[in-house]
Amino acid sequence: MPTFSRGQPLTSKRTRAFVALGCAAHFCFWLGAALAQPPGTPLPEGIRGGSELVPEPHVEILTYRFEETGEELPYSLFVSSKVKRGDKAPLIIALRGYTGTTLTFVRGTTIDLAEQGGYILVGPIGYNNRAGFGVQAGPRPGPAPAGPPGATPSDAQTSAGRRAPPIVGGTAEADPARVTEYSEKDVMNVLERVRKEFVIDDRRIYLMGHSQGGAGARHLAEKYPEIWAGVALLAPAPFGAEPSADSKILKLPVLIAVGDQDSLMASARTFSELMKTLHAKVEYREFAGLDHGTIILGSQPTVFAFFASHVNDRNQ
Repeated sequence: MPTFSRGQPLTSKRTRAFVALGCAAHFCFWLGAALAQPPGTPLPEGIRGGSELVPEPHVEILTYRFEETGEELPYSLFVSSKVKRGDKAPLIIALRGYTGTTLTFVRGTTIDLAEQGGYILVGPIGYNNRAGFGVQAGPRPGPAPAGPPGATPSDAQTSAGRRAPPIVGGTAEADPARVTEYSEKDVMNVLERVRKEFVIDDRRIYLMGHSQGGAGARHLAEKYPEIWAGVALLAPAPFGAEPSADSKILKLPVLIAVGDQDSLMASARTFSELMKTLHAKVEYREFAGLDHGTIILGSQPTVFAFFASHVNDRNQ
């Protein structure tokens, strides 16, 4: 078991028990839709898959009260056994794609690498699993091939013939603009809670996101550049984002990763080239044989190597 140091419990035992029961019911409800997804490309050799439906050992799904609506919002948490009492630990905030869960990243190879590297890994829901982490999505493109079972379908890749997963997270607010605002606020709330509960190394706080979460990660990197030591955008949904010479994201190390079987490859490449013309600290990687779903876990060794090579010295 992890030997990390906690402060006062953030959720009561009763709350955790309720969350466990609720999650079990939710996962069973979702399972039928998830298993109906057609298979996609296989994961690369050495990459361990994992479920977005059931948390692995040592992964917790916690909740907190979102003051604006009074709802309990979930987030997932994994703490490496290498995180010791009183020592500063690096932190990764991971943002799911459209209709994903708090476990989109907090599973499989990502957990293995977080354990090896001594990281705390957190997956906020972003108010709910359709909201854009501060980015208002535009019109949805036509359907494209879906990913493998357990992969996160993007806003662009949820096919019309497949039943969409249910909403996870907040439902009290329906206004799109307010939901977008709350999605960003949820991420920052969870970041604040984790920083209060653990001894976090402020020089090593990283952000990554997939698809809709990639667009959200770009937005949060732009809005809060002082926080992040590095940012990884995996098959990011563009949503019309065009950095300019005064964009704050240009100050940050950014990794853009996309599979060459993904319909978003062209937009990812274009975004990367634009960043480079603005002299951004950007690395661009195309992964042979990976699609929109398998890029999540398939790119993680590259993502963790990228994070390990960067610390935030901008505030020193």
